[in-house]
Amino acid sequence: MARQEINLGTAPTGAGGDTSRSTGVKINAMTQELYTALGGQSGTLPAALPVSKGGTGGTTQAAAQSGLGLGNAAVAAIGYENGNVADSYMAGRTRASTAQSWYTNAGHGLDPNLYTPGSAGMPTGGTGYWYKYVFRHSDTSNRLTIAWPYGIPGSSGTVKFQSIYDGSPTPWIELYHTGNTTRGSGGALSAASPILRIANVADSQRGDLNEQTFEPAGSWGVANNEARGVSVERLGIGHYQVVGSLGLALEGWRTHDPSSPEGGRMLGITESEQQKDGTVIIRLFKQRWTLTDDGEMVPGRGAPMDVPLNSWIDVRLEMPKAESPPPMTTIEE
Repeated sequence: MARQEINLGTAPTGAGGDTSRSTGVKINAMTQELYTALGGQSGTLPAALPVSKGGTGGTTQAAAQSGLGLGNAAVAAIGYENGNVADSYMAGRTRASTAQSWYTNAGHGLDPNLYTPGSAGMPTGGTGYWYKYVFRHSDTSNRLTIAWPYGIPGSSGTVKFQSIYDGSPTPWIELYHTGNTTRGSGGALSAASPILRIANVADSQRGDLNEQTFEPAGSWGVANNEARGVSVERLGIGHYQVVGSLGLALEGWRTHDPSSPEGGRMLGITESEQQKDGTVIIRLFKQRWTLTDDGEMVPGRGAPMDVPLNSWIDVRLEMPKAESPPPMTTIEE
């Protein structure tokens, strides 16, 4: 078949209809026939092919987007603001570990940095490494900041939050949870960690002895996550030795007497002492009431006794500082 060409576009401008001076587009007749068969408009190449024939359904970006059924996210920019699409870092991944001011990034969402020790303005405690999440009001600088601790074995830290209004931050507020509180044998909550519970693990009548993160620490104790490595040995009736820690807590309470589970009634009197190497000695005695000369009943130390099977002794310890903090690294996108 003889090759035929179809001129699309403007009419010839040369004398005698000289097509060599045309500004139109020439296409092979067979190409035009195929294009028309696929759904393109005859004589108007280039025109958009329908989606059903492998085209986009439009000759403009908006028309092609509509024809392919693409939503706004298909052409949205990556970023933090309204109308943007969040990248992997904004959705839960940090790209850098660096020391910088806590107030550097005020954009809402997950901050793309892991803040390291030495960063001005960030909370204290835990491992010294913190993630940051920001809830920001509209386009203002007023915001609520949540500090999430970077946890490593033996030091999980706690969650804190802070409000910032007109550039002025409020004091940090700490959230209490199972990682920084303990529930005594009588049911009362106390701010604490690391915690050791002394009890007859095998014969205990308390189903909650090993609650949450508590695990056996010898035959006569269970320890929570931040007291891993501690163990308890029974030396005699009501006489227990605790090893594996630096000793009793340096601040706050150190021991809680065993209490009844139904109302917190004290079931014994605890005494503690710490040796130079950090070993802790715990002794438990029965209560003995004495009538004073003034006619008052005063509780005192009686005969040694083992921890009742329906209770335990709480011991708050000082543990070695956690090792191997996260390295200072920078991750490029």
